Order: sequence, then C-alpha cells, then structure tokens
Amino acid sequence: MRVFTDWLLLRRCALELLGALRGARCSAAAASFDQRLVLRFEGAGGARLLAAACFDPTPTVAFVPDLPLEEQPGFGRVLRDRLIGTRVLEVSSRRNDRLLRLRMGTRSRFGVARYHDLVLELVPRFGNALLLNEEGRIVAALQSFDATANARRTTIEGAPYEPPPLDERLRIPRTIARAYGEEAQRIVTEIESSIEKLGDLYVYRDIEGRLLQAHLVPLAVPDAIESREPSILALFAEMQARPHAKGSSQSVATRRERLVARIARRLAADERDAAQILGGLREIGERDSLRAAGEAIYARLHEEPFAARDALKEEARGLFERYRTLGLRAERLEPALARLHARIESARLLQWEASRVEPELLAEVQRSFDTAFEPRTDRTRTRATKAPKRSAPRELRLRPGLRILIGRSPEQNADLTFRIARPDDRWFHAKNIPGAHVVLQCDTEIEEDDEAFGVAADCAALFSHASASARVDIEFTRRKYVRKQRDGAPGLVFYTNARALIGMPERARALLAAMEAEPRTPSN
Repeated sequence: MRVFTDWLLLRRCALELLGALRGARCSAAAASFDQRLVLRFEGAGGARLLAAACFDPTPTVAFVPDLPLEEQPGFGRVLRDRLIGTRVLEVSSRRNDRLLRLRMGTRSRFGVARYHDLVLELVPRFGNALLLNEEGRIVAALQSFDATANARRTTIEGAPYEPPPLDERLRIPRTIARAYGEEAQRIVTEIESSIEKLGDLYVYRDIEGRLLQAHLVPLAVPDAIESREPSILALFAEMQARPHAKGSSQSVATRRERLVARIARRLAADERDAAQILGGLREIGERDSLRAAGEAIYARLHEEPFAARDALKEEARGLFERYRTLGLRAERLEPALARLHARIESARLLQWEASRVEPELLAEVQRSFDTAFEPRTDRTRTRATKAPKRSAPRELRLRPGLRILIGRSPEQNADLTFRIARPDDRWFHAKNIPGAHVVLQCDTEIEEDDEAFGVAADCAALFSHASASARVDIEFTRRKYVRKQRDGAPGLVFYTNARALIGMPERARALLAAMEAEPRTPSN
C-alpha cells in the first residue's frame, strides 16, 4: 500500500519543518539500523529526531521516536563533523520536484551566516542525500556517481551540485489530475498561492485505519474514509513507522530491529565493564611507585635513629605488600580486559552485519550472536543439534577460471575463508573496520598487477562499513596467512603479510549493476 507524494506536499513539509526547527541546534547525525539518515535537534521544544527515509518506496522526512543509531564512516562521519553545533537557518523545497534543502550553519554577531546545505532528494527508487558547501559544491553524498554511470548528472565529492532534471509531467501531480481533470492546473495554482496558511489536510484511510492518501485539497479515493488532519509531518512519521511490505517482511523488520537493539545492549554493557577495568588498571599502574618508596626506605634506613628503624621497616613491608596485591590484581584484570575487547569487537561486527544482511540471512547473524555471547554450557548444547544448511556466498565471474567470492553474513565469511578458499587464494578485507571477506580465486597463478586485484578491492570496499565513502583502505594477503580469532564472532580473524590497496565502492557498484543487466546465456 503506497502513498503518493508530490512537490506540493513536499513544500508543505518544508513549511512545517521550518516552523518546528528554525534556530534549533544539531546535536547528533548518524544512520539508523534501517538506513534512515537521522539528525537530532535541540530547541525550545526539547530534543527531536528528524529521520530522512531516502530509500523507502515512498521517501519521506519525519520526526520519529528514539532510534538505535549507528556511527558510520563516510557520509555519516562527514555529517557529524560538519553539522553538529550548527543551527537550522532555512528549510526550502524545489518547485515541480520532490527535493528538500535544509540550510544549517551559524551566524556571527553581525548577522553573517556560514552554512552548509543538506539536500534530500526524496524521489522513489532514486533517493539521495547530499551535503553542499557555501559554493554549492558537493562535500559528501549518500550515493555518489559520475557521468559514466549516469549520463544526466554527476554527484561526486568536489563537483558542483546539479539538481535532478525537472520532469514537466510532475508540474500537475497525478492525484490532482485524476481528481480534477481539466481543472487541475487551476487547483494547483490555488494550492500554491495559499499553501503558507497551513490549513488542515484531507486524509484518506481504509476501514482498518491504514493511510491510503493525503493532500491539500479533496481527492477522489474509492472506498476510503475521509478526515481532516493538521500535519503532513505526522502522516510521514506514520508511513515510516509501518512496515513496507506484508507478511514475512514485517516479521523480518521486527526481528532485525530487535536483534540490533539486543546487540547494542550487550555492547554497551561490555564497554562499561571495560571502562571500569581500565580505571582499576590505571590505579595498578601506580604500583611501581609503591615499590620505589619501599626501596627508598631501606636505602636510607642506616641514616635513621635506631629506635625509629622498626617502624620504618613496617612501613616498607606495607608498601611491598600493597605492590604485590596490585600485581595479583593486574594478572586477573589484564586477561579480562583482553576478553572484553574481543567481545566488543565481535559485537560491533555483528551490529553492522545485522543492519546490512539480506532478510534470509538474518537468522545466521542471530545464530552468530548466540554462539559468541551465550553461556558455555548452552553453547555446547547448541553444537549438539543438527548443523544448519550453509548458504552460498555472492560470486562474480570475471573471466574463465577467475572469480571473486564475497561473504554475505558472519557465518558465510568464516565458511568462505576457512572452507572454500584455497591456501594461495588472495583474501581481501577493509582495513580496521567491519566488512565482508572477499576471496579472489584463480585456477592459475596471476600477477598482483592484474586488474582483478583492483576489482576485488573495490568489492571489499563496497561490502564494508565504509561503503558510503569514495575511497576505502583495503588490505589483502594469501588465505594461508589468515587465522581465526579465538572466542570471537564468526568472521573475526587475524592476518599477516598484508599489502595495501585502495578500493572504490562506486566502481564495484557500477560493475555489479552492469553484470546484472547483462542477458544470461542458457548453459548446455
């Protein structure tokens, strides 16, 4: 069930946003588990979360309840660095287009503004978000592409921003054209001239209360119940809150959200424990001064009066005893801290995996979390059950005898690296961030300047936590130099003898799109 939006509704949305956010300060910018872009604003009305669902079937922007946010590199990090601390100066829309522009910045005491523009292109199937500087150049984009991938325009870092080409067919929205026929142009002109009055909207729902359509004028919606409601933002929030598909999709969305929240709680608890242990270790770090003080007492003991020596010896013994006790504590705390750091790394990996895997692989992430974090006795019992069926990694065939294999979940990463890959296959991974295991498998030895190495690096960049970045640091080695991390989540590894490459996610994205578009030749 899809609600259609148009440029008139987006203009109404911009007016409501301006009224709610003018002067509000941005205090956070991140992404939620379901790929919504979220900004937190602090203003006279308290804190509010504004979520832009650029990739929904009907892209919208709305105020939403609290969401588990995920700090991401790339676009999310740029937003955080550039927008936190700025205030909303303007909110505008583009005539005949589904585009919102939030101007955010600061004003000097003389009224001179320094700003960035956050542009939200809320177009079905082609949604995007871009951050622009004062010169109108692109600082970062949620999705970047150049003219070779899209001949109409370029959205790459440093390029001047070009809005999407206007489609004259959108000048009169389809819902108004259907309802008013030849009078549609007059109705559009009347709406545009009176839109700033912010009158109630005409809202249409089915008998179960589900939103069917809404607009600024009455529409012809068969079998619908009509009502008047004051806010398009509230309707957009309702659209973002509901599942986008029926049946099993709703279950998947709910399970994904619950799993991400569960991992986040485990991660927060382990981070608190690690902070407490670090505090204890800082205290233990002072133990050498206790030993030095005790040794200093004995060094000058012969200079002290004979009657005072027993008391000084007792003081020195107390210092040495404290030194020994802290040493024993360190022997317990340091391994505990190492285990916590391993758990934290596992939780961060699984949190990213849970937010990105395909619906059919969500159960694998759940299983990986249970394996890594459940009690040992329960883990033993789990292993005794029937092993789940293995799912296949993503495969790209570059030429005969040469293929790239990409893990799509933690279990697939482990299976690909330690069962499918051969000892001398090349193994690729994004440096120091969560990402898929990528294996370049060739039936014969190839040179490392082969273009296939660059393709594999691009794939490792695309299927990593930094997929929104233009360039990603990638490391590769032979599979035989990769080892499992003990007690870590599936897919966590150590590796040696690594070499560096730069991966470009957009090149891999274009390659995958081209390969999917190629006609498939039936095999004999």
